[in-house]
Amino acid sequence: MSKAHRLLPGSTFAGRYRVVRRLGQGVMGAVYLAEDAATGERSALKVMSPEITSDARFVERFELEARVGERIASERVVRVFASGVDAESGLPWLAMEWLPGRDLGAALGAGPLAPEVAREVIAQLFEAMAAAHAVGIVHRDLKPENVLVGEPEAEGRPPRVRVLDFGVAKIVHDATLSGTAPGLGTPLWTAPEQGREGATIRPSADVWALGLLVFRTLTGHLFWKHAGEGSSAFELAVELLRAPVGPASVRARELGCEGALPDGFDAWFARAVARDPAARFASAGEARVALDAIYPLGARRSDRATRTLVAATLAIVVAIAIGLVAMATR
Repeated sequence: MSKAHRLLPGSTFAGRYRVVRRLGQGVMGAVYLAEDAATGERSALKVMSPEITSDARFVERFELEARVGERIASERVVRVFASGVDAESGLPWLAMEWLPGRDLGAALGAGPLAPEVAREVIAQLFEAMAAAHAVGIVHRDLKPENVLVGEPEAEGRPPRVRVLDFGVAKIVHDATLSGTAPGLGTPLWTAPEQGREGATIRPSADVWALGLLVFRTLTGHLFWKHAGEGSSAFELAVELLRAPVGPASVRARELGCEGALPDGFDAWFARAVARDPAARFASAGEARVALDAIYPLGARRSDRATRTLVAATLAIVVAIAIGLVAMATR
């Protein structure tokens, strides 16, 4: 967003949102912490950059982000509360759920996660992506910056994880019909087929990123050897696209993290990051079942699912009680 269009703290946007501070800047625009002037509720306000509003592709991606979350039945996906176009500036915007915390990259940059926290982060990440894949949505840009690790609701509770930025998501049905344009996603985390013109993008593309994210979460390091300083872009490209993907445990040992990965992880990781999409786990749900066998994540349910289960159980108990009373009074 250009300096002339940067929202200043204290200003009001779209006649409704009072800007508190800027949270970050991306390709499509800037994100601000804002308060609803009517309710005082805080949200993350994403405003599209004026420099790209003339590009129909980016506008379509922005609008998709506002809609796609409604199709995913998981509280692990950031909710979009409202969206629109600001009458004064003409800029599209959307207001999303805001949680105090930091993204996974920042959390790992501060040091290794405690084992129980790492397990929770991975479990909730898989919960979000399994729900997305179940309704045919492929994120296509999973990376640490798009995984929000929020503060726990109460002391002793696990952190709250949310997946955000579905701006380049693809509906599987559409992808099957028309393929995809190359270049969408972030190279360090993007499945190889996403760089090929006309490739059909399926949930297995997200599995590639999930494998790399699990390695990053458990070791605190990137898997790729040429991702750091001292390596050229050519060396990184060769490693990403052509070089054999070695065992995860060997890479962990090279990074000084021997013992950070569970037994059996090498086989799981090799399948998650197989360059042939057909050789990968087909979805996050399938990948989680296999991971759970070597690194138990638990049968964690979202709060919504828990409430539904409790309500259903109570209904059954009530029905049984009514039946018993009826039988006793015959």
